[in-house]
Amino acid sequence: MAKSKIEWTHRPGTIGRTWSPVVGCSKVSPGCDHCYALRQSHRLQHAPSYQGITIHDTAGLDWTGDVVCLPERLSQPLAWQKPSTVFVCSMSDLFHDKVPRSFQCQMFDTMAACPWHTFQVLTKRPGQMAYFATWVWPYYKTYGRPPLDNDKPGRRPLWWKVEGTGDFFWPANVWAGTSVEGQKYAPRLDCLARVPAKVRFVSVEPMLGPVDLRKWLHDEHCSKRPGTKEFAIAGSCHCDCVGQQNKVLSWVIVGGESGPGARPMHPAWARGVRDQCQAASVPFFFKQWGEWIWAPDELNFTRALLWAGEKIPSSPAHQFYSTGHTAFKVGRKYAGAVLDGREWQEWP
Repeated sequence: MAKSKIEWTHRPGTIGRTWSPVVGCSKVSPGCDHCYALRQSHRLQHAPSYQGITIHDTAGLDWTGDVVCLPERLSQPLAWQKPSTVFVCSMSDLFHDKVPRSFQCQMFDTMAACPWHTFQVLTKRPGQMAYFATWVWPYYKTYGRPPLDNDKPGRRPLWWKVEGTGDFFWPANVWAGTSVEGQKYAPRLDCLARVPAKVRFVSVEPMLGPVDLRKWLHDEHCSKRPGTKEFAIAGSCHCDCVGQQNKVLSWVIVGGESGPGARPMHPAWARGVRDQCQAASVPFFFKQWGEWIWAPDELNFTRALLWAGEKIPSSPAHQFYSTGHTAFKVGRKYAGAVLDGREWQEWP
């Protein structure tokens, strides 16, 4: 596959790539409303691999809900000799209900066979990912096939291995992530916490509202983390696990929406998550503002004005009256990714 333009695949010392053995999806929440993969798939609809997965009618552009698995792409990472950071299924969701478990297992076989690469698996269906991690994958490694519907999970430990048959934990080079576009969808992180990945991450993109991640920026077993009785009594976040590595989240990505119909992201939302990450010593990656630039935020506003080489529209396209911030649509290129005077590209 082509090298990736996605900023959070550009990990130092590696090549950023995408790998999409599955195409096609369906919308599950507001973050899907202006999906770039949907637009790109529709543009490619005449290619055999993309036929029948999108529809454009009087209601607009949407997925049909069908997915296409492409076995010929399974071996691609084996041919990449240089270490790469690989975004998996950028044109779909690996844990979509219609992706066969057998194909998911084949993809994980490939990823496990490429320890020199790092694979980033991002899903809006972390419950399906957790089910795969704690039942489907161990069963497959034990019996050589995915479980059937009548193979029920039993009373095994959450992360288990069969005596004498090796370690069936999640591959160490596969990072597990989920998308959270607003506080309503933050409980997805409870499902992500069940995935025994070395690195678990969240993509707050597109950020459509404020998000409080503090509960998941700490060890899930810490008695003083946000959400516990002890935290409520103290009224502050001074956990024993701050600075430790055994946290639910190892990495946080934040970004505004880009493309047609993009919705603005309030600066306070991004700053709030950044401050939460700094307090918990968790790496923070700010991808972009999206299509919008803000005033009064003199640094970004002046920067956009100079880079655009044209006058910012005199009438704002969007306003947050309660905070005095005004958003102007200048495009992703000119809005940039500077937050409070610097770019934030921290890595786990």
